[in-house]
Amino acid sequence: MSSENLKLLIKAAYLLQLRHGPFTQGEFSEYLGVSDASQHVNSLIGSGFLAKSGSGDQQYSLTEMGRTQINVVLAGGVYDVLHVGHLAALTEAKNLGDVLVAVVATDITVEMLKTRKPIFPEQDRRALVEGLKPVDKAILGYEDVGMGYEQVLMDVMPDIVAFGYDQASLERSVREIIERHRLNIQMVKLSQFDHEKYLSSTLVRQRFSEELR
Repeated sequence: MSSENLKLLIKAAYLLQLRHGPFTQGEFSEYLGVSDASQHVNSLIGSGFLAKSGSGDQQYSLTEMGRTQINVVLAGGVYDVLHVGHLAALTEAKNLGDVLVAVVATDITVEMLKTRKPIFPEQDRRALVEGLKPVDKAILGYEDVGMGYEQVLMDVMPDIVAFGYDQASLERSVREIIERHRLNIQMVKLSQFDHEKYLSSTLVRQRFSEELR
């Protein structure tokens, strides 16, 4: 099996079990879009990258060795009004690793941080972000802003956390969590986008308001 195909299989296993735990061979087959994934499962087990887990229906999960075969990047934001600046940042984040997981702020979190309700509800924002080409999986964050991001880190266990140029507060919080738990996670600040080329969400909303006057 080529290293590229191996990464694709391990990536699929990682994304399938993210927040849902061990998976069955049938679920793996469906996720891969094949009728029978038994050969892939047996190959991964033989390489020590996958292990049997759970009881009842035969379930599987990635081993620690399997998890080390891919680099997972985590990026987060509100993504209330998607624009090309978001796409540029997420593309840069994806280029840092093999898998990009985007955590989308819940409606309650947006109200706490922005002191306003989001324009689009959380499930719509999550679906739109997951539809972007660089994003492999978009998940909702937790309502607790502080401990909530700590739980996201524990769920995703990323190798890298990427921060936007305007996420200094979040960066400080994540650094504290990483240091407190002694996590082996790299922190990367993404490039500041060109305001002349990419409008921020705030400027997009302002333009919409001006056009509607």
